[in-house]
Amino acid sequence: MTGPQVRTGAERNGTILLVEDSDVVREVIARMLENGGFDVHKASGGEKALSLLRSGDVPFDLLLIDVVMPEMSGVELADRVASEHPETRILFMTGHSDDMVSGKGMLGGNREYIGKPFSQGEILEKVRVILSR
Repeated sequence: MTGPQVRTGAERNGTILLVEDSDVVREVIARMLENGGFDVHKASGGEKALSLLRSGDVPFDLLLIDVVMPEMSGVELADRVASEHPETRILFMTGHSDDMVSGKGMLGGNREYIGKPFSQGEILEKVRVILSR
């Protein structure tokens, strides 16, 4: 049985900034997205993500942000990004309940979420749906 199809070069589907404080989780998710044909840039926290965004070196199609991180939460990062780039699409990821996420007013506009853990198929489908809009 063969593994997931890997796309290269002009076949890429978009560019994602993945913000996750856990090294292991960040690498696993990055590999899932790369195997699905996305270019992935990684940040271990909010300040690093803001630095990458502000450099302007890479136009990101989507920010995939963990909700719970030390120093700067995913929601705080999203709020700061939205103040500078309101058109930016954001996908939160969290292991917390749906009620916690929806009750915090985190969603709406360009913000959605996916619950952890998720499969490669689930994250790729969610990202493709968001980017197709």
